[in-house]
Order: sequence, then structure tokens, then C-alpha cells
Amino acid sequence: MARTQKHQRVLQLHNQMFISPQEFSFRWGIEYEELAEICCVSKSTTYHWLGGQASRREAGEPYQRIMAVADFLLSHAEQIHPLLERWHTN
Repeated sequence: MARTQKHQRVLQLHNQMFISPQEFSFRWGIEYEELAEICCVSKSTTYHWLGGQASRREAGEPYQRIMAVADFLLSHAEQIHPLLERWHTN
């Protein structure tokens, strides 16, 4: 597969990555404050994502994609951490 085809395939897969705030929060044991930092939104927004039925709001697809990428990074932290360290120092 050519390099551009691989890049296109990765982007296609990325566009199909979604995880709900509830699943992400449960999987990683985080509260709404940390989720707000990860998604770059207010604590109030994540409170409503994780809140009870009366105040619950759905997270938009872009935020579900951010959580999916964060989930992937956390799931593969041992392999990815050295790469991120190198990227950060360049």
C-alpha cells in the first residue's frame, strides 16, 4: 500500500473512532474535571455529559473523537510515551 493510501486509511479510521464520556470516564476512572481538561471544555459541560438524566447532554462527535484518541493513547502508553517525549523535545 502506498504511503498516501496508508495516510488516507488512518484518517478514515480516525473519523470512525468514538467513545462516550461515560465509557471513557468509567474505563479510566476519571471525573468531570479531568475530562474537561482532556476535551478543552468547561467543567460544567462535562458535568452535564456525565450528569443524571435530568441534566444529561450528549457529547458531540468531535469530543467523542478526542476521547477515543485519548483512550488509544492511554491504552498504548508504554509504546507511545517515548515517541511523545521525542516529539515534545523537538
